[in-house]
Amino acid sequence: MKKLFHNNGYVYVILREIPHHNFMKKDGSINAEVFNAWKAYLGADKVLKNQTHFVFCETVQDAVWESVVAEKC
Repeated sequence: MKKLFHNNGYVYVILREIPHHNFMKKDGSINAEVFNAWKAYLGADKVLKNQTHFVFCETVQDAVWESVVAEKC
């Protein structure tokens, strides 16, 4: 079962949580090439950050409703 995360009125499916240190270069900056490769590999459209991890997510789209008119028989 996948975890859902609610943030600022949006709902996200959490695809993967990866510790910050996995993306750090020796100088302490983020390795954007590795970061973007993981984002593409997982199919994430949003990445959130907490104290220890990057949280790769997929946004849950709002449902589109259509009116259904009952036909009389």
